[in-house]
Amino acid sequence: MRYVLPPMHTLRALEAVSRWRSFASAADELHLTASAVSHQIRALESFYGSKLLQRNHHDVTMTPAGEQLLGVVQELLQRLSEVGESLRRRDTRRLSITAPPSLVSRWLMPRLGGFLGRHPDIDFRLHATTQLLDLDAGQADFAIRYGAGAWPDTRSEKILEERLFPVASPRYLSRVAKRSGLRGLTLLRDDFHGWEPWSAATGQSLDGSIHGATFSDSALLLQAAEEGHGVALGRSTLAEGALASGCLVRVGKGETMSQHAYYLIASSRRTDTAPAQAFRQWLLDPASA
Repeated sequence: MRYVLPPMHTLRALEAVSRWRSFASAADELHLTASAVSHQIRALESFYGSKLLQRNHHDVTMTPAGEQLLGVVQELLQRLSEVGESLRRRDTRRLSITAPPSLVSRWLMPRLGGFLGRHPDIDFRLHATTQLLDLDAGQADFAIRYGAGAWPDTRSEKILEERLFPVASPRYLSRVAKRSGLRGLTLLRDDFHGWEPWSAATGQSLDGSIHGATFSDSALLLQAAEEGHGVALGRSTLAEGALASGCLVRVGKGETMSQHAYYLIASSRRTDTAPAQAFRQWLLDPASA
């Protein structure tokens, strides 16, 4: 259906003049000049082809046509105001988080029930993606990102540091039980950490090891290790669940700290909503982790 409607600002002008019965007072409310309000009323009268206001020397009154239109305008503005208030209340309970899929599946999901159970009224939305959402535009309240902690126009807080060490499934290790160190073992890796820097930092030799597959997602790397495809350079944050369950075990004692960490970042141009503040407090509380 095609709607033939006048500009909304002219309707606001009509409603304000009808209440104040004065162009000057209506102009003050609308932060306009009296001349601008008068121009908007004339534009509205031209749109409908009817005289809407009777301009007297000390007063402004409505014509019958103006009274007829005013009733509809007041109802419309009231309804829009009520709907807008309802939407604003709903939005203030909305919380949107974006995080890498590997962290979501391996670390966040096992803990998230604690937050959701504590705040059942929050409309929680989780985007498991490596895509950088626009925090300034409100596409997400927070992003959890892996890196050095420097992102332009953001507020960032370190939430998780990581240690790097080799891990493998017990089944795989049983097949290579007679091997010494990493010699002859298939080394799996992801796009974030290579074996050579780890070897240089720990003094662990890679001589005789076999270069295995590379994965773009760290959760897939650990899954490959769990399936017995080789030894993964595990990241402590992501591997802790599999280590606790026995799906993975550490290989040797070589360990180093990662130069990167997980950070909670938010737009420096936006203030946190109440749900966002609650999530931040929960995430940074050691008891929650």
